[in-house]
Amino acid sequence: MDAAPPEPTRPDPTKPAPATPASAAPRSNAPAWIAFALPPLACALWLAWAALALGYAESHGDRAYELVVYGFGGAGLTGLIAIGVLIWAGLRGVIGRALIGLFAGLLLSPLLLWFGAGAVLSARRKDFEQRQEQVRLLADTARRGDAARIRAAIDALPDRPGPARALCMLQGRDSYRLVHWLWFNEQGYGPNLESEPLLSAAAAVVDGPAPTEVKQAALRTVLRALIDRDEPRHFAAWAALWRRTLPQPAPRPMRLSALAEETGDCTLGDPAGRALSQWQDDGVRAWLDAGVGFEPDRAQPIAALRALRRADTLRALLAADPRIAAMLRDDRDAGEDALSAQADSLSATLDAAPDPAQAVALIEALQAAGARPRIIGPVTACELFDRGEQRRDLARDTPQRQAAAQRVRAVLCPAEAKAPKRAAAKKTTK
Repeated sequence: MDAAPPEPTRPDPTKPAPATPASAAPRSNAPAWIAFALPPLACALWLAWAALALGYAESHGDRAYELVVYGFGGAGLTGLIAIGVLIWAGLRGVIGRALIGLFAGLLLSPLLLWFGAGAVLSARRKDFEQRQEQVRLLADTARRGDAARIRAAIDALPDRPGPARALCMLQGRDSYRLVHWLWFNEQGYGPNLESEPLLSAAAAVVDGPAPTEVKQAALRTVLRALIDRDEPRHFAAWAALWRRTLPQPAPRPMRLSALAEETGDCTLGDPAGRALSQWQDDGVRAWLDAGVGFEPDRAQPIAALRALRRADTLRALLAADPRIAAMLRDDRDAGEDALSAQADSLSATLDAAPDPAQAVALIEALQAAGARPRIIGPVTACELFDRGEQRRDLARDTPQRQAAAQRVRAVLCPAEAKAPKRAAAKKTTK
């Protein structure tokens, strides 16, 4: 029979195991993985902060510059951490793997930044378009005229800009911005809503629960639109809305004063000064017909006098406000302002008038009301008229126009009228 195989020798547990050489110990790849993840992780953190700080359209533009500064600071900190990781890798004997991981992470980071920044910008673009769409929906709601829906649409606007700012947007003015990273921002504009639905939106605000100050700020915004559009025909409807914001019964005449409010491009300032300088004679008529008076200081009456273009409007103004009649009689500067406002363009008016004699009626009516021109000063009304006459259309210099010009000179240039009288008096004494 064959002999049995020998039994395997078993290690003696009482004897220590042979030592493994140090070169055979497994090496950890942790430094390499950390080096690889470090640049993408820093970019991800930066993008997450960018999404929170600049992820909506109206974010403050200065945050973009802060983001760049902090980005450079984060890149420097990441570089210091990377140096520490490489030193650690060198001590563990895996410096080569760590360098490869760091290089791979650096290659991945631009792609992450590109797609991440694109996602943030896309979110901002979407937010901007949604904001613009809500302004457009507000305009559609105003055209339908449902007061409750109009108030709800104003309240639903992003960031709740309030009625005055909302009605300013509806005039085709600045609405929401799209703040880019570092280049020029994109400004949005609201739809240029017609005046009738704009007044309907203002009426919805007036009939709502807003405080009186908010209602009046919204109405002043709408008046700015009527002025810029040269639409004095809507002033009576606007004044009726304003009267509803006052304690009842509202005073007559009602007065409109200047306020130091700020509503962006729709800031009004002194309503009389702006409205009458734009509407001129039609504005004075609309002002008086709506039962609106003038503040007791000089600014608004002077604006009304400078806006006149017809003698009958002057008579209506003096009948409505006796203070202005007294001002023309007693205040030499007020009379000069009224006459100078006519003299500045009177030559062109004489050229264009079918009957030049009618164009002189207002100048003579002002004189009859007590207005007197300055004889000396920086620029007198007579000098203004002379400057215009130097540019007159010679083809229209008819005898009728020459006669009208002589009547104008008799009012604006009293020194010329006195000179012949003085000469005649001297001849008589001789």
